[in-house]
Amino acid sequence: MRTGLVNGALLMKFLREGSPELQQLNWLASEFALLSGFTVDPQELLAQRVRHTSWQSGPSQSVGGSCHLMLTSDQHWVAINLARPEDHELLGILFPTTLQSEDKINISLLRLQVRQCSAENLIEFAIDVGLPISVLNEVTNKYSLNELPVAVQYIEKSHDRSLSTPVRIVDLSSLWAGPLCSHLLQRCGHLVTKVESRYRPDGARFGNPNFFAELDDGKDHVEIDFHSEDGINQLREIIASADVVIEASRPRAMQQLGIDAEQIVREAQPLVWLSITGYGRSGVAGQRVGFGDDCAVAGGLVDETPAGPQFLGDAIADPISGLVAATGVLRAVQRQKPCLLGVSLAESASWLNSVRKKRESRRDSQP
Repeated sequence: MRTGLVNGALLMKFLREGSPELQQLNWLASEFALLSGFTVDPQELLAQRVRHTSWQSGPSQSVGGSCHLMLTSDQHWVAINLARPEDHELLGILFPTTLQSEDKINISLLRLQVRQCSAENLIEFAIDVGLPISVLNEVTNKYSLNELPVAVQYIEKSHDRSLSTPVRIVDLSSLWAGPLCSHLLQRCGHLVTKVESRYRPDGARFGNPNFFAELDDGKDHVEIDFHSEDGINQLREIIASADVVIEASRPRAMQQLGIDAEQIVREAQPLVWLSITGYGRSGVAGQRVGFGDDCAVAGGLVDETPAGPQFLGDAIADPISGLVAATGVLRAVQRQKPCLLGVSLAESASWLNSVRKKRESRRDSQP
């Protein structure tokens, strides 16, 4: 890995020159380049945020400091991500003695309490209340190495239509993976409109301003009141006139706004609807909250050490998924077949981690 991109404490071991993981990321970057004519450096993408923040990881603690690896009573490693202020309060419902007076979880006390709890019970609680918690290696890879980890559902349109030139993209997402996807598409010359809630803007705005600007500059911006009927109507009009829609919310969030992705692709202008989620859109997976660090753990993308698993980098499931998503959108636009695309942070991590498992399997089978 080129020096200067990350500090020594954040050295991403799986990105060593010649490693199978880096080769797989380079294959992904080459697919993006073939479709777009633009080159991207996956090493730089994965170190994108830390270049601005200089964050460092600690033992069993993520680079950003919010996610923690802990051992359960049944000897499973779990990643507990307290990325939002409400996560402390929600976890305090299950472990009330760990919640301090300033409404922050005491991590040392939490480790002791988690050791008395099974992984299954912890995940059940996390799903019920909407906490980003995962179990190490819980998501297995279902894609081949030369296949994008993107779920595609083709839709039969009710009318003929043609794409705008350049393609008009509406980005409803926030944080990292979705904004990175639209940023990469913008670099290809497409027009991006970023839509934010007036009362709940993109959380990345409250982080490092240089990182936010790197992903956001050059996009048109629309602020909408999602709590008003006029705001919802405005949102529907913007979505209906787009060629590509990017969103990164659980399915019920769109349902609460009365927005049906499949119906919109079938009846309105959009050709492609991209959903970026933690674990997928259907069933129990669609109810789960997931961010870059905990989803990387779910996909097994960690550094195994004698002391236990350690985080490999900064929320790496986010930039991996952002590049996967941008490549998937370009493929769909090229095919011009109306479709819903699904990109899961945990599945993207598991897909990349599978090259390491394949390497280890070959090594173990040698005489």
